[in-house]
Amino acid sequence: MQYALSLDYWDTLFDGGTLPERLERRQAALRRMLRNLECDVADEEFSSLYRASAVEADRWWREEHRGYTADERIRWMLGRLNVTRPRDCEHVAAAVRAVDDTLLEFPPALLAGAKETVESLASRFALAILSDTGFASSAAQDALLEREGLHERFSARIYSMNVGHAKPRREMFEACATALGRAPETIIHIGDNERTDVRGALDAGFRAIRLDIVRDGGPSAAEMVARSFEELREYLLDE
Repeated sequence: MQYALSLDYWDTLFDGGTLPERLERRQAALRRMLRNLECDVADEEFSSLYRASAVEADRWWREEHRGYTADERIRWMLGRLNVTRPRDCEHVAAAVRAVDDTLLEFPPALLAGAKETVESLASRFALAILSDTGFASSAAQDALLEREGLHERFSARIYSMNVGHAKPRREMFEACATALGRAPETIIHIGDNERTDVRGALDAGFRAIRLDIVRDGGPSAAEMVARSFEELREYLLDE
């Protein structure tokens, strides 16, 4: 049987850490938005608000399994300041664009060996990206793939902000299977997170491989835990 592969994005292909320069630029853009909305706050209050928004966004992802947008996170911050703005507010839109711009201005590193691995696997398998988006958009993540010359290697790219749900929700995996035109049991999902990537994939009828390059994830229900891209290539290309 010929399998297809879906790959997670953060800490599977790209380093998911936050760069200080990117954080600084994002916060500056949000401060600029607040000034333009005439609701600027003191530095300490802003820092507390920004941290609270990150905690809330993590809760949306971890507990609600929700695919959210930068606009939603920014409007949550405004809500804490009792500020409401129409959907077409130019200042909110500028802040949303800045979130994407900073990802591209201070891009995450592509993990060493990721590009060679994707190119090797693309010669044998149909590939898809199956990724939970964070603050930045799916368009920004696609732009990073373009920069690395990898965008066209993936026949489908499924992002939580577009689906409205995050892994491990079945909707993410079902959208991937539909986009690939494959039955779930003919897709192997590869990712770094036991809860979202492995458990989500198995519950949706996919096979699962965990990739422990950034961190050791402990025990796994995956059929294989690869600790290097070389191990992953050997396992898949020898099947």
